[in-house]
Amino acid sequence: MNIDFAFDDVDIIEEGTLIAVIGRQRLQGEESIIQEKSILNAADQLVFMVSENQYKGVLDGSIPVLIQSLNWMKTAEDIEDFYLGDAEVWRRPSIGQAGPLGGDFPVVTREGHNILDVIFTSPIKSLAEVTESLNKIEGVVDHGVISKYPCSAVITSESGLYVVDNIPTKTTWVFNHTSWQ
Repeated sequence: MNIDFAFDDVDIIEEGTLIAVIGRQRLQGEESIIQEKSILNAADQLVFMVSENQYKGVLDGSIPVLIQSLNWMKTAEDIEDFYLGDAEVWRRPSIGQAGPLGGDFPVVTREGHNILDVIFTSPIKSLAEVTESLNKIEGVVDHGVISKYPCSAVITSESGLYVVDNIPTKTTWVFNHTSWQ
């Protein structure tokens, strides 16, 4: 698949790196974290759209993690052991209240996976490190972290829009010439 340009409204984005998190909200209908990530990763140019309060230097909250439904509890325990004291792991329910076990009706994605919400109780120091560690845990299929280089972010604030990117650029100086009298 070749995509020239993609936009996405992500849940939160890390300042500087522009590593983003998707899938924090409950999935509605046919949405798929795996499909969304494959489209975003296939794009030649990627632009995230966020409000100023979603663009943070210190991240908090949850990371959705797709896991194999079979032996899901072992995978959840492995993730919890890895982040001991820094995160709680809850299986996302399709109906009812969230909790560690996800109730009697856990979310099953259209690909057949359960979703664990890894809820960080202390600030997330680096989304890149979280991604690296999650990728090493057996039973993890994917997660809601998007790391794309290069990419840009359009950030809305009360004073307007501004654009940042994760591409190191040279400084361009603009001089205003005035004539001397």
